[in-house]
Amino acid sequence: MKRLLMNIKNYKFYLVVLALFTFASANASHMMGSDVSYVCISPGKYKVIAKVYRDCRGIPLNSPTINVFCDNGSASLNYTRTAINDISPTCVGGTAPCNPQNTTSAEGIEEHVFEGIVDFSVAPFKALKDAGCCKIYFSVEQCCRNGAITTITPGNLYTEAMLDICNVGKGCNTSPQLSIPPVAYLCCNQPFTYNNGVREVIDGDSLAYDLANPLNGNNSNESFVSPFTKSIPLTPYCPPNPGTVNCKPLPNAKPPRGFYFDKETGDIVFTPTNCDEVGVLVIEINEYRKDSATKKWKLIGTTRRDMQLVVKQCPDNNPPKILGSNKYTVCEGNKICFQIDSKDEPFLPNQTVPDTTYMDWNNGILGATFRIIDPTAREKSAEFCWQTKIGDARPNAYSFTVTAKDNNCPRPAQANKGFNVVVKFKARSIRKYDILECGKLRFQAFPMDTFNAPASSYKYQFTIRDSTNSGLPLYNGFKQKDSIKFKRGGKYLITH
Repeated sequence: MKRLLMNIKNYKFYLVVLALFTFASANASHMMGSDVSYVCISPGKYKVIAKVYRDCRGIPLNSPTINVFCDNGSASLNYTRTAINDISPTCVGGTAPCNPQNTTSAEGIEEHVFEGIVDFSVAPFKALKDAGCCKIYFSVEQCCRNGAITTITPGNLYTEAMLDICNVGKGCNTSPQLSIPPVAYLCCNQPFTYNNGVREVIDGDSLAYDLANPLNGNNSNESFVSPFTKSIPLTPYCPPNPGTVNCKPLPNAKPPRGFYFDKETGDIVFTPTNCDEVGVLVIEINEYRKDSATKKWKLIGTTRRDMQLVVKQCPDNNPPKILGSNKYTVCEGNKICFQIDSKDEPFLPNQTVPDTTYMDWNNGILGATFRIIDPTAREKSAEFCWQTKIGDARPNAYSFTVTAKDNNCPRPAQANKGFNVVVKFKARSIRKYDILECGKLRFQAFPMDTFNAPASSYKYQFTIRDSTNSGLPLYNGFKQKDSIKFKRGGKYLITH
């Protein structure tokens, strides 16, 4: 009998130890996401910036593994931690939950920033270039993903960025900068609108957005739990069948249906409906540049952001909306202005005091202005204006991101929306006028810019006006050698 009691006691002791070990493991899996970017210091020399996002309820974050590698070799990066930022969403006057820094504390998100220098003209990175490497990868790796994740089988956290030093050649490239921190908390059954706030103001390269698989190592994908995929990483609102994830995305429905991703702006719009779901979403940004010799677009870099999204039950509150179109065009040299409106409807009947919205932008277009029209309004509106210049035209869009945030407590809601402005080439001509005999005028027009299309494909519309401002229109397809007679008693002015 004594032996039996002793076994029972030992068994209870084993259960306590197991429980403690399980608790420690759960808190050790504190990684919520990461991204890597780089800034060109000079041709062949780059500052690599790795950001790792930590769940503040977990153990402190020590030293991640940051490598530089290609198909023919690898090298470790010497780095320093340059910042620890609490990016938890809080209302005005609220207390940041991750306090003290890098310790086990309340629910929140910490951003840890690590920086190092890669110089391909000196060892050990020169060996990668000498080995004929073109695509160079900068990677950050850390154990382990959060054990609370439900949409993938969580493993190691791994993220990378790519730079093609061959396609950049003797020039430079700075990766797109992500100006909006990853949002980890989503409100169940409330619309979620998010954009990374990509800024590409240094090089003006063309960007293409996509959703990608989360990684646990180089060329090693995490495994999604069915029915989730990289394109549908969480459960969206899909009536009339609860639990269905693959319905047609309708981002403008009320509430949004399906999982919508805009490959032109990087916008994500959906309504999460599984209130205890924790998912992983990865956005990939491919960067292209036109080769001056071949005129072909070449991939010069790739940036990834790995995000953990936590769906929670939130207080009665509707998130703000950013209304209207987000894609515009303008001819180079012209000025474009448009209004951006926010909307925040009270959550009736429980919310008796409507929220106030605040709007801001990420300064994504140099030289443009963003002005709040009436700072005293409850629902803010902004005016965006940009005076373009001759030479601003390009096939890829200029982009910026707008954030609308309410003042709900304890956790304010927000929405981000990407805006694209395409600047088109303006048709310009060299004009020649010859006064002929018998009161005739010969007018000729020659296209100035023929690098975007052959001269034969250009069409113009001119108006010839006299001193009374009466005009004679010459429509598209007007032949260059047609002759126009002077109007008797008047003086013609030829305008383009």
